[in-house]
Amino acid sequence: MRVIWQGQSDTPRVVALGTFDGVHRGHGELLDTGIRLARREGLLLRACSFDRHPLEIIRPDRAPRMLTTIPERAALMARTGVDEMLLLRFDRQTADMEPEAFLEALRNMTPLRAVIAGWNYSFGRGGRGDAETLWKDGREHGYEVIIQPPVTAADGTVLSSSAIREQLESGNIARAEEMLGHGYQLSGRVGEGKHMGHRIGVPTANVGVWHLKQLPAYGVYPCFMETGDTVYRAVVNIGLQPTMPSGKVTVEAHALEDSPELYGQAVRLTLGPRIRAERKFASPAELAEQIGKDREDALKWFGMA
Repeated sequence: MRVIWQGQSDTPRVVALGTFDGVHRGHGELLDTGIRLARREGLLLRACSFDRHPLEIIRPDRAPRMLTTIPERAALMARTGVDEMLLLRFDRQTADMEPEAFLEALRNMTPLRAVIAGWNYSFGRGGRGDAETLWKDGREHGYEVIIQPPVTAADGTVLSSSAIREQLESGNIARAEEMLGHGYQLSGRVGEGKHMGHRIGVPTANVGVWHLKQLPAYGVYPCFMETGDTVYRAVVNIGLQPTMPSGKVTVEAHALEDSPELYGQAVRLTLGPRIRAERKFASPAELAEQIGKDREDALKWFGMA
């Protein structure tokens, strides 16, 4: 799959519109619809998204944390079979575009054979563009419009990025994973930490996660830690380290079987269910004792103990 920033093409495309944060099961059904249509027509499917959440520009105080970085989103889309991900820059000028001008810009990039969007997709100035706007433009300019209905979980909950964020904020990884249709991941490069783990005999990798990434509830989680072609079984602490505070939120992963040197390497953590919530201990010795218990719980989850 190609990630592109300029979408000019003389060849028609099937275009899927959306934020696609998390590329969850609802997004998956929408993209599957687009892929089937594109393959039937012998065309490419282009997923059209923005380089940031629109609320970062429109209402910064209400902008949500993101479920995926752009590389994570691209990797998940590639797995679904999307051919191109077009990233449009979202700035104040974009926010002020009328819906009709936004659709005209899409048509000027490539001839549209079909456009697919979710039932609640809105676009253009003030979010005034909706399904009716798309249908009207499609009739006028000769392309098909498909509006994907909502996808629900077994209990009837409509699948959405905001609903998944709520599950992560409560530490319910299993529920978030069910709604996503894949594991929840944190990625970043391993940087310099305070070496507290080394001092108490538990070396950790300090993973520099994107500052806008949605973190789960603070606590301890088993995880798969991938770097390159190597996968380690690990346990990760996410939070403020209240016993030996660093003054910032950290993501500290400890490989259970090996002691790899990961400094400077890009790693990806796929989280399992929370072992325990974060709490403050009376001393570093008490913390070290608890870490030993956390290790045992993680080993049990992996079936290694």
